[in-house]
Amino acid sequence: MKSISVLAPATSANVGPGYDIFAMALHEPCDELVISLNDTGKVSIEIEGDTQNIPLDPKDNVAGLAVLELLKRKKIKEGVHIRIVKHMTSGGGLGTTGASASGCIFALDRLLDLKLTDNEKVDLARMGEIASGGSPHADNVAACLLGGFVLVKSYHPIDVLRLEMPDFPVVLAVITKSQRTTRGFITYEIGQEKLKEQMARCSRVIHAIHTKDIEEFGKAFSVDHIAEPVRSAAIPEYKDVKRAVMKAGAYGFQISGGGSSVIAVCDEDLVDDVAAIMEKGFANNDHFVKVIKTRTSNFGVREK
Repeated sequence: MKSISVLAPATSANVGPGYDIFAMALHEPCDELVISLNDTGKVSIEIEGDTQNIPLDPKDNVAGLAVLELLKRKKIKEGVHIRIVKHMTSGGGLGTTGASASGCIFALDRLLDLKLTDNEKVDLARMGEIASGGSPHADNVAACLLGGFVLVKSYHPIDVLRLEMPDFPVVLAVITKSQRTTRGFITYEIGQEKLKEQMARCSRVIHAIHTKDIEEFGKAFSVDHIAEPVRSAAIPEYKDVKRAVMKAGAYGFQISGGGSSVIAVCDEDLVDDVAAIMEKGFANNDHFVKVIKTRTSNFGVREK
């Protein structure tokens, strides 16, 4: 087999208080990737669909960087061609970069019969994230590769835990960043009381998943003292829309991953109402793209 086609799902990272350690897979949207081996000894990239000025140089592209790392570690000389069909909006906190990197590592593991462990695949894929945010964070790639809900137990060495995720309705307002990344503005000096609450809410998120309690899950992930204050400041309508969505009966509202997209969880009968509130609330935001009605998912990268 010289070529393989895969689907790589969107993910929502941090999941409220779990900064850089929590993430969950979403049912849709998904990007499509076709990975092919050749005898050029080089890595090449082409992008179809909404190309969004994504760089094609492998050293500047998340997929290319992950592939280069795999070829280096495994001392593989074959060339690799990457074709990405984009269905996700880049720079919107949907894990699009993680999807590209994860899709490539998953595909090459199959093509080259490497028999990589889950942790090895996550460790390789996360290296691609350096090209987008400057940090090899593992949360998005882990959720994309494995599906469900993931907890990064350790970064040294990489060790991730996957949990089966309950089927929760999700509404996403896709909003692109006004700047490449806000990671450098985030402070960890949040004080003792906020630190204790942050830790407690992380525990509540895990408990809610185990008990399949969507209301508890929503409450637990709606407060974040680390990333939310910085990233919400870049979304002028954030507080008003969050207030309106919660008043309408949603269980939780938070920034998705690195932002500026936002995510809400609610009962099925409220999905349309929440979507309408987001549509109206962000209508005047020049970076607002669309609202997506989707669900949490236990499927990760898979062959098409």
